[in-house]
Amino acid sequence: MATARKSAATAALDAELGRNCKTFASRTPNWRVFALETAVDPRYARAQRRYVGASGSVSHADAEALPAVAHTLSIMEMPEGHHQPFHHHDEDEIFFVLEGACTVMWQEGDQVVERRLGKWDMANNPSGRIHAIRNDGPGPVFFQVMLASPRPARPQYEDERLLALQRADDPDNKKK
Repeated sequence: MATARKSAATAALDAELGRNCKTFASRTPNWRVFALETAVDPRYARAQRRYVGASGSVSHADAEALPAVAHTLSIMEMPEGHHQPFHHHDEDEIFFVLEGACTVMWQEGDQVVERRLGKWDMANNPSGRIHAIRNDGPGPVFFQVMLASPRPARPQYEDERLLALQRADDPDNKKK
């Protein structure tokens, strides 16, 4: 009888672990999340693979991702020659490079500073800090993104054209 209880407990523990693990192979790259940006510059295109929470969305619902409790976590894929527009968040955002290399940029007024990051390097972008990433190559860059909120607001762009497009865009609508 003790073995049966242990087996049931082990099975329950194993099932819980299974519900809390997400693999790269099971994540679908979503190129739609930041698609509105490509109306301003096609080089803004990048894909997001969500693991925890649904940062970048309006509804914060993604049935494939784990529910966010304290933060979000996703993997971004950025092709060579692409970059993000300058933006900021109301929460800290961490970039952790998994593969490839990129340049993190911070902006304050008319000043821009840059740091080149490679595999296993990271940058913390404090709340309110205007920042962007650029991929000068070679090849694509994959980086982990964590936002210090379970339901972060969408990026707050510096470009008025992007703000206008964002107001009209719903990235959760996959039909666009």
